Amino acid sequence: MLRLRPASTLSPETDRLIELITKGGLRLSNLTGTLGELRGFFRGAWRYWRLGETAQGSHHLVQKLYAYTDGRSNDILFRILESKRREAAPTLSWNEVSLETCGISDQSIEAVVRTLQVDGVAVVPPRLKKDAVRSLYELASSCSLKTTTYGTPGPEYALGIQETVPIVETGTSTGVDPSNARCAVYQVPREILLENRYVQGLLCDPYLLTVATRYLGVFPIVTRPDMWWDTNCVPQGLRPRPFHVDEGCLRWLKVGVYLTDTTIETPHFVYVKGSHHPNQTTRPLTRRLTSRMNLSNKEVTDVCPEKIVHVTAPAGSIFLADTRGIHKGELSLRGCRLVLFFGLEGSAFNDAVGTQPSPLNKIEPELEKAMSERPFSYQFFRTTH
Repeated sequence: MLRLRPASTLSPETDRLIELITKGGLRLSNLTGTLGELRGFFRGAWRYWRLGETAQGSHHLVQKLYAYTDGRSNDILFRILESKRREAAPTLSWNEVSLETCGISDQSIEAVVRTLQVDGVAVVPPRLKKDAVRSLYELASSCSLKTTTYGTPGPEYALGIQETVPIVETGTSTGVDPSNARCAVYQVPREILLENRYVQGLLCDPYLLTVATRYLGVFPIVTRPDMWWDTNCVPQGLRPRPFHVDEGCLRWLKVGVYLTDTTIETPHFVYVKGSHHPNQTTRPLTRRLTSRMNLSNKEVTDVCPEKIVHVTAPAGSIFLADTRGIHKGELSLRGCRLVLFFGLEGSAFNDAVGTQPSPLNKIEPELEKAMSERPFSYQFFRTTH
């Protein structure tokens, strides 16, 4: 039997976490298969707080706690584990590379942060330099790409029970003509993507880092980028896609960069406004995550249709989303989308990405300066020279 110290000797945040679990009718011993796994979670939390070491084995437990406590457990664990890193006003000595001059003093930062706090998603009007849009578009159209072809899903998919999309074929393609695509997804290999100077510039962009720091309260940990084409070569049974929540760490922002114009008919990001905070409207949906991590499109539209936001914007636009909230990537009715994603995380405690950093065979001066000054924040990257 698990024994805890008397509540009076615990921190107020820990008391609150135990209270939430108890009210939810959940026993800690039911969250993991063995007592050893539970002990590993607390041991990992202690080592992360003391040494900053990622506790890989904690991912499943944090995911279940999130569902049972309506998301509150993430905030409590975040306050406990990141209490030593509070930093609302960062100081940065490097310059922007990929965005038009906006920097850490840009007046729109406050408006973006306020929108994120209320809605959970915010769109930054086109700020990506035209040269950056052109460079990334040309790269994604001409380099060796990884391809994916989807199959027709079973009936469980539409009900939100089936979590993965069936894949019938993977392969490679030398470049792609978006108007004549033959596969559902064309992805730029990360090792090629990371050589692009504008991608490196986005990973250390002062504007984006400042927005994330103001929102999270800590200087973010930057995660690996991915860029791909979504095409209209998908089986009809995949539309509409189920909704879901991300559970990669405790608190974070996902950064999406549209490199083609997106409309309601092209692939685009969809978000349930306000679902990043526990509230009465979305609570029935969050509670269903205790048994499955997907929510059918019908479940969400029946509960809160007025909260569903379709994030469409012209090429060069950037959106930020707290993807602890309910969201999905909608598939194409017609047309393609080229999009770049990376994460700005508030904690590396239970990150499920893996501990091996991505190599940077060549590095731009601004990213090198950022990595030198903020090694903890760039732990998922390493230089090879």
